Amino acid sequence: MADTDDQIKRIAEKLGVVSSRLKTLQKENEKIRKALEEKKLECDAIKDAAKQMELNLNVMKSTESVDSKETRAALEKKINDYIKEIDRCIALLGNEG
Repeated sequence: MADTDDQIKRIAEKLGVVSSRLKTLQKENEKIRKALEEKKLECDAIKDAAKQMELNLNVMKSTESVDSKETRAALEKKINDYIKEIDRCIALLGNEG
């Protein structure tokens, strides 16, 4: 009879440990899900910004005169740098997910 009581106590202790671990993992999982959702929103915002920059570049290209080729080249370089930075951020976000 004592063996049965000891086994029940051990099972109850193990069940308590498993239950505690489950709660911890559920909380951690929820944190990770929230962080992932935030990163997805951030990624979407970055993509939208990149699209807007490309649109701005296209507008500038179409309205810019031929006389300002140096300005155009500098502007294109700056926009390309922004696009590279956005791509880098998107890649980093992709690695986190």
